[in-house]
Amino acid sequence: MFDNNKIIFNSQRSFKASNKKVNLFLRKLSEDAIQRLEIEQSKKYNILEIFAKNNIFVKTLEKKNIKSETFQTIFPNTINLKHQNIIINDNNFSSIEDERIDCCISFFPSFSKPDLTLILKSIYRILKFEGKFLFLFFSSDSCLKLKNIFHDIFKTKVENMFMPSPDILLLGNITNLMGYKNVVVDRSSYLIINKKPEDIWRFIRDLGVSNYLQNRNKTAISKLNYDKLREKIKLLLTEDGVITNKVTINYLIGTKKN
Repeated sequence: MFDNNKIIFNSQRSFKASNKKVNLFLRKLSEDAIQRLEIEQSKKYNILEIFAKNNIFVKTLEKKNIKSETFQTIFPNTINLKHQNIIINDNNFSSIEDERIDCCISFFPSFSKPDLTLILKSIYRILKFEGKFLFLFFSSDSCLKLKNIFHDIFKTKVENMFMPSPDILLLGNITNLMGYKNVVVDRSSYLIINKKPEDIWRFIRDLGVSNYLQNRNKTAISKLNYDKLREKIKLLLTEDGVITNKVTINYLIGTKKN
């Protein structure tokens, strides 16, 4: 279903990117995540970031003076392993002992539904009592106006141009069945401001979430259609002199109680 080479390429690009807009967005998400996970300055935490694409969350913890030892799992060959807390990802988290972690988090994780059950089971094993996990996904209506523009221009050729969004209610039910308590499904929306259409896809790329479907549409866009796309984005997404793109995030939270 997923192209692992593209996932690794996305992560490499995200780690190297210096996109101020992406960094600001991720800092906002990180601050929101810290609040949702109820991480406090008065305590010390062992935290695991799964499928890390950058260091923004770690730096946000440091900036807030939160005492933590933070581990990050990454795909092979993403970055040079220069830090002892960088772990090559495996869905069993076999290098982490039982009940060591207080909080797990993953921004836009790239796993299939069959992988989810194993990952949730593995997270349950490594979480301490009352430990929490938080996953952030793009919702199906994220960038909806932009998607509609692509559909209008490319018609049937638009199939698999965009990553499908997981059914967050189904994920919540699976999480409940796995034994987690206080399962919460929530969402937030953010308006991303852009000066030109190219800023939109640069934002997506530097965020590390470019389409990584195995059967994604790889057809090259003609110059005629590219120009048409740019003009339609400027026409339909411009508000008060700037191009806007609404990004909607789904949150899935669960707590280990047994």
